[in-house]
Amino acid sequence: MLPRSKIIMLTAASASLAMVGATTANADNGNDRNNNSVVHHRDAPNPYVAGDMHNHNTCTDGSVSVGYALDRILGSGTAAAGGPNFDIDWFTLGNHGGSGNRDCRFSDTSAAVPGETTTYWNNTLGQTIDGITIGSLKGTPSGSGNNRVMWRWQNIQEIEWPYIVRRSQQYNKVVIEGLEWIVPGHEHADVGVITGQNPRGRHVGSADNMAKFEYLYDRNDNDLIGPVDESGNSVWAGKISNAGLVGDNAHQKAVTAVTWLQSHYPLSSYVVPTHSERQGPFSSTGNAGYNIEHFRDLNNAGPTVAFGIESPGHFAEGGVNGGSGSYGSGAVGGGTYGMQGIYTAKIGGLWDGMLGEGRNFFIYVSSDWHSRGSFGARDTSTTADFWPGEYTKLYVPNSNYDSQDGHDDDHGGDGKRSDKRHGNGQGNDGSDFESRDVVDGMRQGNSYSVNADIIGPDMVFRARGPHGDWKTMGETLVVDPGDMITLEMAVTVPTKNNSPYGFNNPLLEQLGISQPLNKPYLDHIDLITGNITGVIAPGAPGYAVPNAAGTAGEAIVYNPSTKIAKQVATSSMTETRNRDGSSRFTFTTRMKAGSTPFYIRTRGTNLPPATPNATDGEGNPLLDKNNVNVVCADPACPSHLGKVNNTLRVTNDVQAWSNVWFYANPIFVRPANQPKLLVERNAELAERLADRH
Repeated sequence: MLPRSKIIMLTAASASLAMVGATTANADNGNDRNNNSVVHHRDAPNPYVAGDMHNHNTCTDGSVSVGYALDRILGSGTAAAGGPNFDIDWFTLGNHGGSGNRDCRFSDTSAAVPGETTTYWNNTLGQTIDGITIGSLKGTPSGSGNNRVMWRWQNIQEIEWPYIVRRSQQYNKVVIEGLEWIVPGHEHADVGVITGQNPRGRHVGSADNMAKFEYLYDRNDNDLIGPVDESGNSVWAGKISNAGLVGDNAHQKAVTAVTWLQSHYPLSSYVVPTHSERQGPFSSTGNAGYNIEHFRDLNNAGPTVAFGIESPGHFAEGGVNGGSGSYGSGAVGGGTYGMQGIYTAKIGGLWDGMLGEGRNFFIYVSSDWHSRGSFGARDTSTTADFWPGEYTKLYVPNSNYDSQDGHDDDHGGDGKRSDKRHGNGQGNDGSDFESRDVVDGMRQGNSYSVNADIIGPDMVFRARGPHGDWKTMGETLVVDPGDMITLEMAVTVPTKNNSPYGFNNPLLEQLGISQPLNKPYLDHIDLITGNITGVIAPGAPGYAVPNAAGTAGEAIVYNPSTKIAKQVATSSMTETRNRDGSSRFTFTTRMKAGSTPFYIRTRGTNLPPATPNATDGEGNPLLDKNNVNVVCADPACPSHLGKVNNTLRVTNDVQAWSNVWFYANPIFVRPANQPKLLVERNAELAERLADRH
């Protein structure tokens, strides 16, 4: 375990920080039995809003229709046909590229949505359904009978976009048409192109730019015609055929695609590789995973577009042989670690390698919703996926947040927000939060990723030197060598999450801790630091690093300077009890700046260090397959869990609700006598591009 000196090096939280998220006037304050102050939250906007950008419906390989999915994700309360809605703040519809043979105005029979059965395009051409009429399947004909397909570009334009317009106006929420890009040479990536999308506006626009990218660059889109003009001529030039493209040649198409986005949509698009360890290392003879050099190539080609990676979804797929995140033994790392891939879970891993160059390279989380496995869409248990907003939440800054609404100015490092508005999507009610805020928050790195509501939408993670403003996630603090850096952090642990299970966490019961799965619990927070040694040039030693499938991939170290600098137990933080039962945990600590640039990132978990079959002695997550060694012995343990020797084990959704983490993006620290970091230069590039528009 970490030395106690690393665990308790903190001071009392500042008074202002302790009040973040609480009322400052007209508060009904009191004290609990431990003499912790009890403060009532005011009904004011939170500094961050939750979303999801990776999910599926029956347009590709999902189980529910477009409309049904949007209602369950955006709505509140209980769905008309049963099942909870998840009331997410913003949402990007992110289906695979390529094609699909199912009419996605209908859910699959397997989803058990009343009155809906699997329906194919071949059955419904010419029919008006939900106000949408599809007269023909456009582009290069493919398939016959029920296997006739609609290419995704048509699907984006003529099916998903009309639903997005209706539902975004109905719920007055930001809804974006996105894509899970089947990347040439690689695994998949989340892509968004928001230019032209204005579904809540008077002129709703279109998702044509998103559709065009899919047609031109998706590895599974083999249509060679695309949309045509009145004379039958193709209107989207530049298609690169996928025929025969593998390995490095296919990767070059991916780089070309990112270059295209950087050229055309440098501030209104993003490329975020997802579940990037799943298919193993990059293959020179196929289309598989990523190595670190490929992420470097993409970031170089799209400095304001390709700025991070996403953790795996499919969090309830873990069975007795592993499989959480849909990661098998051949994935880099051999599986997930604390529901993260090894690239982000490992101290000194690939993510730290990118940060060690000073790159703007951040991490995100989404659901990768497809289905509930052996259950229907309305059931609360799952052996596969969680609904967007049910388990995972990607938090980005809320432009409706005002630091005077009873909160400290923790939205940005200095409490400021750029007023340059370049995107569309403003609500009819004057709501200031729009699709551009989602992309800006992601690109700037001012975001954090949460599983199982272990913390809420009002996290503070910021640092400053002896002089100047606070800096938060994605920003760079400039100090003199020898300066003391003050770091403040605050999180709220909610009273409940969406778990249907009220029995105690089996992983924690091994330690004698009784904590119901449906009540979030935070054991500690890690402050992780790593040195920044500068950008490695393409072709230079260390730019390309050999990768490995399976657990051999876990051993690869990309930044050996990375370490857990401090581990802060919640028992040593200042706790403020709120009237709704939630707890606000705050702490302040100090670090001394040296002569080398570095970064500070943070993560937190419900699992103490040395939790058997879950964490090592320093608190790092073990391979999640080890969770199967723990028996789920409570009489309420659900029968669908995997069994070993005829005893239920910590698998599937119980595993996900038991093994809970959050991750926040880094703050960079640069000595004043050192040149600007790449993250700074790319942020300045974004500002210059914004000024031009």
